[in-house]
Amino acid sequence: MGSGPRGALSLLLLLLAPPSRPVAGCPAPCRCAETRVDCGRRGLTWASLPASFPRDTTELVLTGNNLTALPPGLLDALPRLRAVHLGANPWRCDCRLVPLRAWMAGRPERALYRELRCAAPLELRGRVLSYLAEEELRAACASDALCRGSLAAQLVLLVLGLLHALLLALLLGRLRRLRASARSAHRLSLTAPLMSELGEASES
Repeated sequence: MGSGPRGALSLLLLLLAPPSRPVAGCPAPCRCAETRVDCGRRGLTWASLPASFPRDTTELVLTGNNLTALPPGLLDALPRLRAVHLGANPWRCDCRLVPLRAWMAGRPERALYRELRCAAPLELRGRVLSYLAEEELRAACASDALCRGSLAAQLVLLVLGLLHALLLALLLGRLRRLRASARSAHRLSLTAPLMSELGEASES
């Protein structure tokens, strides 16, 4: 009999208790073990990389993907992060890697990042990211923009050249038609008097 009130009281306390917050799950397609998040060799790119990771992550594995850069602030949002494995990715060393370089510069365990090398652009290929100056990374973006601008200018010149050739061809065709019509009119003007004389002679 005594267990009835106690059971009812326990049930009442359980119902009145505030709901517990859900624990942050492991982002797909990664695999998590305690505070270690393994996203290595998943074919991840800038677009498919998880937007966030559990805040208590202490070790993050991104090895062997197709990453060329990391979204700004991705690693800064993990206050307990001690190690990030970034090898075997085709990093493009330009201004988008400035935040990653700054993050690595402030880490005590720099030995993890000494073999992190650039895959592009061509002038920085094979260089160690942590040894690059920020100005070199920003200059790579400037040179890419210059190359894109030069390519765009060349395309514009090509289009203008094609339009010029088309207009010239149309103009030449028009001139030829005008010349042909002028010749026809001139021939008619020469034959008209003869035709009129022949007509008068036949009437007489």
